Amino acid sequence: MFFGGCTRRFPSACSAVCMAMLESTIHLPTLLLDGSDSGENRPSDLSGGFVFPSRAVANMMRRWNYREGSGLGAHGQGIVVPIQAGGGRVRRRPKAGLGYREKPYDNGIDVPPPPPVEECRELADALRALRLEAECREKILVLLRDTRLQEADSNAETADALAAVVGSRKKGRHGKRMPGTLKSRLPSSATRYIIERVITPRMAVDVREWIPSWDPDCHDWLRPLIPLIGHLPESLYDAVESKIGGGDYEVVSPWKEYLSPAQWDTFSERHILPELTRLVRGMRITPPKQTDSSFRAVMLWAPLVHAQDVVSILEAEKFFDKWEGALQHWLRAGAAKPSFGEATAWCTGWKKLFTPELLADKRVLAHLEAGLDIVDRAMQDLDGLF
Repeated sequence: MFFGGCTRRFPSACSAVCMAMLESTIHLPTLLLDGSDSGENRPSDLSGGFVFPSRAVANMMRRWNYREGSGLGAHGQGIVVPIQAGGGRVRRRPKAGLGYREKPYDNGIDVPPPPPVEECRELADALRALRLEAECREKILVLLRDTRLQEADSNAETADALAAVVGSRKKGRHGKRMPGTLKSRLPSSATRYIIERVITPRMAVDVREWIPSWDPDCHDWLRPLIPLIGHLPESLYDAVESKIGGGDYEVVSPWKEYLSPAQWDTFSERHILPELTRLVRGMRITPPKQTDSSFRAVMLWAPLVHAQDVVSILEAEKFFDKWEGALQHWLRAGAAKPSFGEATAWCTGWKKLFTPELLADKRVLAHLEAGLDIVDRAMQDLDGLF
């Protein structure tokens, strides 16, 4: 009678208890429900070869319409798989019971989606490079033909460069095109002539007319020519800096690819790093919901500069001190203090916002792990009161 009421009222708990009782009877005399027992009261309608400690238990299970592999209860709604304790490196509240689960917690931080698989990224980059080279070749052909039409006399250098670009269209030995073949197939004399005598003078005119907000990707005058020229000609850097300095992310970010490493470092020191410093200095950290979006802006810009420079800014502006201080204040907030799961989710959410380059820095990881240690100590102190 007890088990009958148990299965109707608490099918999941009773099922777990019964499974434990059955597993504990391995060494007792048993009754196999596999058809080997003969007798008037044999529960012949039970399938499989499950082991029961006595005929009374077997008959009781038969009256409950038990089937091996199903749960207990009037409708078989009891659990089948035993309760599992959290394994691996999952953080659980100290002294939490078996099967304890924290509720999902929204900490107000938008976590970016994971990056694409490396193989897919490499394939996409290769296809993009091939398309850009094809566009570059066609753009150069147009410029060379325009130059030939403007020349009063036929110029041998223009004709030779035009023939070289046309010849670069041929496919490789195996009938395939590989990124980088355009520049490698052009004679150095033709490449120098095209850059110095055709492309640079045309760009000097284009950059004066260029409006960044209308064409932030520079698709009309610079981007198609990058496979051949490599980066912006040095003579045009000052004109470009005067137009993109102080611009937003959409305007500035393409120039990491268009400028030489030395040009980009100069631009970053003058414009990007001071802006990141300003954002970190004025940042407010407000658990449980992060209302200040400055950190997301910092992480948006972070891949454009050296990770070491970003870490230096975070430390110089006491970001991690403010972060840990806000966490400790939240953990002592009386009735508003978080649960173990909420505090852990808050720390984990912040960690996911950091770029992979920053997470590779040991100092950044040490500060983030220190936050989780603060949560652990606070919860241990709380459990020690009971």
